[in-house]
Amino acid sequence: MKRALENKNLTIALLLAMTIWGISWPNAKIIGKYASYEVLILWRFLFSAVTIFIFAFFLKIQLKPSKKTFFYALFSSMFVILYNINYFKGTQIGLAGLGGVIVPTLSPIITYLLTILLKVEKFKKTDFFSFFIAILGGGILIRIWEISWQDLIHSGNIYYIIAAATWSIVSIVSEKAKKNINPIAFSFWIYFLSIILSSLITDFQNVLTVFTFDWIFWLNFIVVSSLSVGFATTIFFYATFRLGSARAASFMFFVPLSSVIFSWLFLKEEIMISTIVGGGLMIGALYLINFRSKA
Repeated sequence: MKRALENKNLTIALLLAMTIWGISWPNAKIIGKYASYEVLILWRFLFSAVTIFIFAFFLKIQLKPSKKTFFYALFSSMFVILYNINYFKGTQIGLAGLGGVIVPTLSPIITYLLTILLKVEKFKKTDFFSFFIAILGGGILIRIWEISWQDLIHSGNIYYIIAAATWSIVSIVSEKAKKNINPIAFSFWIYFLSIILSSLITDFQNVLTVFTFDWIFWLNFIVVSSLSVGFATTIFFYATFRLGSARAASFMFFVPLSSVIFSWLFLKEEIMISTIVGGGLMIGALYLINFRSKA
C-alpha cells in the first residue's frame, strides 16, 4: 500500500516534470529576446548546477567522481554546451513548440541508431519499420516538401536537429558513466564543468546585464534553468531509479504535447497539422523501438 502510494506520487511528480520540460521551450524563446545565447547558457548552467547541488545535499548524494567519471563528465559537458547553443538559437529563430516536438522525439531515435552503429544494440529486421516511420514523421514535422537548405536554417529546424544529435551523444556517455556514479551527481559535474568551458566563449561585458532585466525574464529563466534542469531532471533520474528506465522514459511522450500547447498559449504559435501528424508518427516509432527493446 505504501509503495503504491509512493509510485502514485512519483507518477504525478513525473508528469509535472515533463510539463516543465515542455513549457521550457516557449520560455526559452521569450528569454532569447533579452540576451545572446552565450550569456543565457552561462547563467543557465550556473543556476542548474546550484539547484542540483542543493538536491544532492538534501538527498545525501556523494558528489566525488572517479577520474574516469570526471572524464565522462568533461566530454559530456562539451556536447551539453553545443546542445544549449542550438537550443537557444533554434528557439530564437524558429517555432518553440516545433522544437519541443523535434528534439524529445528525434533524440532517442538517434541515440538508438548510434548504439546500433557502436554495436551496443543489435539491429533487427523489425527495426526497419520503426525507423521508416521515424524518418517519415521527421520529414512531415519539418515540412521537407517545401523547404530548401536555406529554409532549413532560417526556420531554425536545423538547430533542433543538431540539438537532438548532440543530446544523443550525452545520453550514451551518461549511460556508461552511471555505472560508477549517481546520475544526479554526474549531472552536477556536467553542468559545473559546462560553466567553466562556456565561460571561454562568453563576453563578460554583457554577463551582468541580466540583473537589469524585468520580472518576465526572470520568471521564464527560472523555469528554463532551476525548474527544467534542476528540479525536472532530478525527478526524472529519481524515477529511473525507482520505476526503471523504460517506464520513466515513456513519460517523455508527454513533453511534445505540453510544448505545443504552451507555445500556443504563450506565444500564439499555430498548431499545424504537420506537427500533429509528424510528431504522432515519431512518438509511434519511439513506442515501437521501446517495445522491441523490452521484448
